[in-house]
Amino acid sequence: MNKKFPYGHDVNVYIEKAIERMKDTYPWVTKESLDKRYEYGIEKQNNRYQYISIYHWKGSSDEKKVLDMDGEEFIQRIMWDQEYTVQEQNPVKEVFVVPGQSGKILTGWHLENYEFRSHQLGGYSVFCQAGDRVTGGSRTFFIPPSYFEGTYDEFLDKYIELVPASFGFTREELANIPELKTFLGY
Repeated sequence: MNKKFPYGHDVNVYIEKAIERMKDTYPWVTKESLDKRYEYGIEKQNNRYQYISIYHWKGSSDEKKVLDMDGEEFIQRIMWDQEYTVQEQNPVKEVFVVPGQSGKILTGWHLENYEFRSHQLGGYSVFCQAGDRVTGGSRTFFIPPSYFEGTYDEFLDKYIELVPASFGFTREELANIPELKTFLGY
């Protein structure tokens, strides 16, 4: 098998592979829902086939990049490029703010926000935000639907690998919040 082009030279196959993998976490994603500012291709450059990424800037010229990578890296690149747009297509419906975060310090950062969110197109995510006196940061983790296929304890086992305690709460702390269990449909 050709590691550089394991699915041949049809870029649509790589895009479909990326969509297929994204569906594990974002079941609503379709080819039509991808960010149209990104365009992908496979072209000959100096007598060698290469992956191409083109970003169409609004009101400006296009930015074309030759990507010297293998097929797996190209699929990952497509997924990474599209993640924000795909997440934005599923607005928040309801929020559960995890109690007990006030005053919690994570290696010098103060936990400011830790909330579970349900979404209009289905699914759940968790939003974590922390900061210190000068800076801060936040991160949203979408929870794959497969995490909900077992018991609540099995969910927590998988969840804590996705969102480690370093982001705010341990498995044990989350297990002791009955309202969270209800919010997540258990």
